[in-house]
Order: sequence, then structure tokens, then C-alpha cells
Amino acid sequence: MPGGIKREAPDTKIMAYMRTRSRLDKAREDGIVDVILDGIGEELSECDFIFLCTPVEYNAEYLSKIQPYLKPGAIVTDVGSTKTDIHEAVIRLGMESWFVGGHPMAGSEKTGYENSTDHLLENAYYIITPTAQTSKEQTNRLVHIAEMIGSIPIVLDYHEHDFVTAAISHLPHIVASSLVNLVKDSDNQQGLMKRLAAGGFKDITRIASSSPEMWEQICMTNHKNLSLILERYIDSLNLILGELNKKMAVILTSCLKPPGITGILFLKKQPVPSHLNIPLPLIWQMKLVPFPLFL
Repeated sequence: MPGGIKREAPDTKIMAYMRTRSRLDKAREDGIVDVILDGIGEELSECDFIFLCTPVEYNAEYLSKIQPYLKPGAIVTDVGSTKTDIHEAVIRLGMESWFVGGHPMAGSEKTGYENSTDHLLENAYYIITPTAQTSKEQTNRLVHIAEMIGSIPIVLDYHEHDFVTAAISHLPHIVASSLVNLVKDSDNQQGLMKRLAAGGFKDITRIASSSPEMWEQICMTNHKNLSLILERYIDSLNLILGELNKKMAVILTSCLKPPGITGILFLKKQPVPSHLNIPLPLIWQMKLVPFPLFL
């Protein structure tokens, strides 16, 4: 993200802090980071935006540390994959008027500045989760940053965010990891399964190779939603297993057939439906255009 901001707004002053200071040296050499901070202190009072980019379990801890240094009008946001935990911490600390949650839905199994690019978030969804006290102006400011770096902002309630990501992000990682471990445990001494694994399985291996510590925190901070989705997935697997054992080919085919999609998804800006009560004049929404499509 800092690279994308610098690319589009090169005069922006970016200050950064992390425990391992040496890892930021390269970012400063590349002109992405202007100031490397030694700790959390008075320098933060200069900031219009503060992005918390630590693992989700630690983001909430940093809120209380930065709170004394927030200037009027400053916005605190995060980039975590789960939202309920940090929103609840914001409420406990009385920081709802400062905080706007964020989740750029792009990344890599590799971590660190050395694996980042200034185009990483282009065409990626950027979920924005306002608090009950977030103003329309504050939400729009984060929407502007997301659009500036080429992302597609979508405003969601943080509870809805966590349920959705449990299904489309967190469960797939658990499935990938468990499948990779299953193949490893089931392989022969010559490693034939590993040797013959084709592109599709290699994609699964890539997903499963992400930081286990990071994913442990993601799972623990979204355990209720993840447990519910996981139970539903296990039920569907048991259904398939039952039909397979009964050799019911017709029913098995229906179980394996994905839901039909007879259109193309396009993105366009539309007014926010009034019942959503979202303080934002425009959000990105998906529009299904049915076939046939002639250009």
C-alpha cells in the first residue's frame, strides 16, 4: 500500500515503525518510507492517517498505545483480515470517532517489504468497515485512498465482513492446508503423489504455504463464523461421501455440480440502498449482465 500511495501522491510523507527496524531500511532507500520511527510517540501527532499493519491479534493492542497521540481529524485504520475483534476494542477504548476499518483483499503467501509491489492492490476489493460514529467524510477519505491506488472499495458492516470472509477466504485456507497435509500423510515412500501433483494442486499448495502464525490468529479472531461455515462444509462432504458409498451417480453428480452462473459480473457505482444505512453516497456494487452479451 505505501508504494501505491507514493506512486499516486509522491509528496505524501510516510512514517513507519516496526520492531525490526532494519527491514524498513530498504523501503527508505527506495523512497517509499520517508521517516523510520524508533517507537510510538509524539511523531504520530503529525499523521492524518495511521494504518495498523500488524497481525490481527496485535492491531487491537496498538490502539491504546497510539490513542494519546491522535490529533483532531486523524483517522486510524487497519488492514486486518478480521474485523470484529478490532471493532470491539475500538468501542471499549472510546475510539469510534477516529476509526474506520479496512481490509484490502489482495496479497501473497510471501511476507515482508521485499515481496511487496506498488501495484499489489490494483483491481482488488478494498473492504471498508465504518463504526457507528464514523462520519460520511471519514468514510469517503478512506474510499478515496482505496480508489487512488487502484482498488475497488466496498463498504460493509464489520459483522457481515467477517461472515463473508469466513466462507471465501478463511475456510479455503483451512481446506487447502488440510488437503496438503492429507496428501503428505497418504503418499508413498517415493513421494509419487507430490511428484505427479499438477497445476491445480500446486495452487492449493501455494495457498497452504502462507504463515501458519498469521492464519492461527485469523482463525481465532473469527472462530464463531468460521466454525459455522466449517460445519456446513463438513455436512456437504458427508453428503458426498454417503452418495459415493451408495454409488448413487445421479445424486453424486448434482452434489459435484457447481451453482450455475449465466452472466458476467461487472462493477459499477450505484447509490447506496437506503435500508443499509451506510453513510456514503456511492459504493461499488456488482451487476450481473445475463448472456448473450454483444459488444
